Amino acid sequence: MKRAGDVLRRSRSSVSHAIDELESEIGFSLFERNAHGMLLTEFGNILYRRVDFAFQEMAVARRSLEMLHANRMLSPNAPIFSLAVSQQRINIFLAFAQLRHMSAAARELGVSQPAVSMALRDLEQSIGVPLYEQVAGTFRFTRSGDILLNHLKRALVQLRLARVEMNRAKGQFEGSIAVGALPFGGAGILPPAISRLLASYPQLKISTHEGSFDTLVAGLWCGDLDLVVGALQPLEQHAGLVSERLFDDPIVVVARADHPLAQQRNVTLEDVVKAGWVLPAAGTPTREALFSALQQKGVNCPRVSVESSDVSTIRGLLLESNLISAGARRLFHHDLQSGALVRLADDYPIAQRSIGILTRTQAHSSPLAQLLMDEIRFIARSVS
Repeated sequence: MKRAGDVLRRSRSSVSHAIDELESEIGFSLFERNAHGMLLTEFGNILYRRVDFAFQEMAVARRSLEMLHANRMLSPNAPIFSLAVSQQRINIFLAFAQLRHMSAAARELGVSQPAVSMALRDLEQSIGVPLYEQVAGTFRFTRSGDILLNHLKRALVQLRLARVEMNRAKGQFEGSIAVGALPFGGAGILPPAISRLLASYPQLKISTHEGSFDTLVAGLWCGDLDLVVGALQPLEQHAGLVSERLFDDPIVVVARADHPLAQQRNVTLEDVVKAGWVLPAAGTPTREALFSALQQKGVNCPRVSVESSDVSTIRGLLLESNLISAGARRLFHHDLQSGALVRLADDYPIAQRSIGILTRTQAHSSPLAQLLMDEIRFIARSVS
């Protein structure tokens, strides 16, 4: 205790009081106290490791900003780099980052707009670089602001995971899991996996978020998401993330049973690309795989009449119009079995996608996300 006080330039009693307050706030005993000193408990070790990860993350943020502003005076001892700022100021920065409007951030947090403006100005001044700018009446983050935001989020995730991990060590499974679901990719495995997990741990809260691969990967990296499920893509530019292949799923072309093309014999790829199509947006794995495969076969890409990543919308359009679509075979399994939809150009295999899980490396992963991943693996084994 005395040595800690010497390092922190605090009295022994103030250090002891701070530890007591922290233990009382989080509800866990962090130290075993005896005549020979103090030893970290299991919970103390968990918190120490996670806090150390958080500090490492902020050190990366500081070094990244120093490299970006090599010719500018940067304050390496700014309080934000050691997370030595109030929770309210962190909340203000995060709310402003999300809403990109000071008045909206103030309303969200129940504080005045001048308080938001002052907190952001103080943060900029303490670091020594601009974090945001106003263009045509709209606020946007600078490169420095994005760097600080992303690493701050990753640091705060560590503090959140510390509580989750301590609860788990105590036999309590409480908290939330945010899942990124790539369009089409997790449709056949995510719902049953979530259902199985909630049957065992009904106190968990699970949210799903759809988006493009790049959007969901960015959310996973900074900690907004705990895992992403769907069609895998290369991760060369995403250090700190790992992928796990579950199975390969072929892409098939489908239409309603009484579609004009369904009545023809020997339908070719050239035939199907002339029809109107409903497909997810450009850049999504299914569309990229389809177009790439067609181009490799020397076939023109189809005309996309409707863009949608909503499965129910695509299904409705297939059943009620002459539009056709393509997607993972598993996505259309029930309609193909019932005969409501049929496969076209079946003699011309198009492509297949690797369906899997993306998550952060072990040091940054969520223990609760691991539970859901186990259920996803179980479902994947049963359907692959």
